[in-house]
Amino acid sequence: MNEQLRHVPLRPLPWNAAAVAQAIDEIVHDALKNFRGERFWPAHPMDDNVEDGNSSIYMGAAGMIWALEYLRCVGANKTPFDFGPYLTALLEKTRAEMQGYGGYSVTGSLLLGDMGTALTIMRLAPSAAIADIIAARANANTELPIRELMWGMAGSMMACLAMSEMTGEKRWRQIFETQAERLLGDLGDKADGPIWEQDLYGKHLKFLGPVHGYAGNMLPLMRGWNWLTDDQRARVVDAVPRTLSRHAWRSNLGTSWRGTVEQQEPPDLCQYCHGAPGMVTTFADAPFTSPELETLLLDGGRYTWAVGPLAKGSNLCHGTGGNGYAFLKLYRRTGDTVWLERARAFAMTSIAQCRETREELGRGRYTLWTGDIGLAVYLWDCLTCVPRFPTVDIF
Repeated sequence: MNEQLRHVPLRPLPWNAAAVAQAIDEIVHDALKNFRGERFWPAHPMDDNVEDGNSSIYMGAAGMIWALEYLRCVGANKTPFDFGPYLTALLEKTRAEMQGYGGYSVTGSLLLGDMGTALTIMRLAPSAAIADIIAARANANTELPIRELMWGMAGSMMACLAMSEMTGEKRWRQIFETQAERLLGDLGDKADGPIWEQDLYGKHLKFLGPVHGYAGNMLPLMRGWNWLTDDQRARVVDAVPRTLSRHAWRSNLGTSWRGTVEQQEPPDLCQYCHGAPGMVTTFADAPFTSPELETLLLDGGRYTWAVGPLAKGSNLCHGTGGNGYAFLKLYRRTGDTVWLERARAFAMTSIAQCRETREELGRGRYTLWTGDIGLAVYLWDCLTCVPRFPTVDIF
């Protein structure tokens, strides 16, 4: 592995709640100052091949608007702003962008498509018409290839959970149960153990992480635990420790996981989307336990701490803030304050990284998963000690 290239030393910065609150204010102020109306936000040089005004949850305006509204609702953002006049243009822009994905334009994509954008709109301006868009997109995934959280059924199942909380309608559980049955029916159990093979970008690979793979497909099953049958729960309880153990890469630093089952060399990524942080963040919320699972989670947290903050920056998907969620989740699961201390140490380093990048480039990074506003949510969670990974734990 290339820890020296991918990771940087932890900054010797003591936890300071007032400084963290100030950093959140800075990020929110910068985001609102650079909002361009129906042109939304400028793209960032570090987000490859992303054009100005992107509208998606993952790397565009829907994610920004969701996060700013969420931070306002929880009391972390005290600057009011009415995004209502821009929501129609936001949905139209997402639909136009999806045409560039070819056959994926029919996918109910949570993070890149209009299903996720419509979910954001439901939070700000709920309507039956928007709910119907989400239902149509979610239903479409039932017959599409098995994919993952970003593009596939796992994402539409998460959307159904969110919509059930918002509307109380029975149709969301019906869609969820149909897709849960298909998802678990496709969970193979051969030489590689219980694992899915993703049909993604023209390739068939067995991804492990929460964005593109196994962990991401398990997310809605664990979040929707009360909607599963007893047999389905038993299948998940049996599968998770076996898969995590079967594909764990153990070292004196702790435990991590490769990006895919097919990868032969040691893990080269240690970030939310691939590697120990995402696996720990996902499965530390498991509504079940076993000695094997608890050991794997703790060893994954130990590995994440040992390799240190990420050189890529402060963001959630592949940055220091996202890795810190593993520690917050372990703190909630175990009650051991060492994990809270580590989460807050990563928070202080991530603030420094965010400010340095903004100063170097003269601007912020206006995305939820890869930018500054996602970090603001993480910082708030470090203040409150309640981990809610955006658009995964809370929508």
